[in-house]
Amino acid sequence: MIPIVLKTKYAFHTLLWLLKPDLIFDVGSMDGSDSKKFTKLVPTADVVAFEGNPNNYSDMLNDVELQKLGIRVEHRLISNQPGNRPFFLQLPKCDSTKFNRGTSSALRRTEQGMEIKEVSIGAVRIDSYLTQEYPNKKTVAVWVDVEGYSYEVLEGIHDILDHVYIIHIETETQEIWPGQKIEANLLALAKSMGFILLARGAHKIQRDIILIKENWYIANRRKILALLYISKCAGSLLSKMLLTNR
Repeated sequence: MIPIVLKTKYAFHTLLWLLKPDLIFDVGSMDGSDSKKFTKLVPTADVVAFEGNPNNYSDMLNDVELQKLGIRVEHRLISNQPGNRPFFLQLPKCDSTKFNRGTSSALRRTEQGMEIKEVSIGAVRIDSYLTQEYPNKKTVAVWVDVEGYSYEVLEGIHDILDHVYIIHIETETQEIWPGQKIEANLLALAKSMGFILLARGAHKIQRDIILIKENWYIANRRKILALLYISKCAGSLLSKMLLTNR
């Protein structure tokens, strides 16, 4: 199928509302803001926010709203292999006035105006984490924003393919982080796992895409396409309505 081009986060919100998953993983959470929305959209779901940047993680631990909503915060790298891995913090130089808290990554990238600090972080696969921590959860949705490391995250769900229905994931159509896998590689992997590309953002180089389990799409095709059409026309309004009604 030809993917629909739209604001993917709004489409993901509507799909969460339709699926009502048991568990939602927010991988590369940064500040937990998306996790908060997921909890409000699906109050019955457990939400786990993974953040590799120790500074962001510390701020999240002190976030009272995250605590009240019962969102679990984990300082771990989601990867394709367990164990300790290097993680590269991007920090602003003293004379820098601009700083994006979400640009640190498991991949090294030299960016003008930024300094790199390497730290070590414990890594885990999503499938292993689910098996160990949430063995009774059967329906899972995944949100991924990991700065060039998306392919490795996707590899880590291989053993729980029966449980994962929707994936919102950031990709790059060309190499930004040296040695990274690009969108074409990720889509080939997703296809081999039984996912289809449902929607994508409008940006040409770095964009978000939505992958959906093919058999779930076939079984719910009319509902899903209707929600995507509404999301394309009035996604922000629909998302606000769904959040307000909770």
